[in-house]
Amino acid sequence: MNIYLDIDGTIRGVQSPLEDVIEFLEYLLNTFPGQVYWLTTHCHGGVNNCYYALDFLPDNLRDRAATEIKPTNWSAMKTDAIDFSKPFVWVDDTLFDSELRVLAEHNADEGFYKINPNSTDGVKGALEYIKYRAAHLS
Repeated sequence: MNIYLDIDGTIRGVQSPLEDVIEFLEYLLNTFPGQVYWLTTHCHGGVNNCYYALDFLPDNLRDRAATEIKPTNWSAMKTDAIDFSKPFVWVDDTLFDSELRVLAEHNADEGFYKINPNSTDGVKGALEYIKYRAAHLS
């Protein structure tokens, strides 16, 4: 299963405790090696600035996330970067109507998890959803 991650409003600038963000990223990196992708404006148009956007993380996790999470390239819509031939979870705080239509066209609505950046449990909820999807896809 592929995992697609936004940064702002998803793991950065959220009300969830930093410990939850650290647990979330470590789980993804350890459980889905080579299957986690950045789907963020920090990695767009062939430019990857994710390392700089992760300045709130401990150095070792920042380095690991910046090198192990793969970049994507997309143009107008983030869905341009999703591989619809494989199960996935895309974690983001924003979904545009046009992207929702693309998900629906691919019968992939369940692949999107909308995180609430104002919730102290937002990151925990995303992690639980990923675990749930992974368990039900195997």
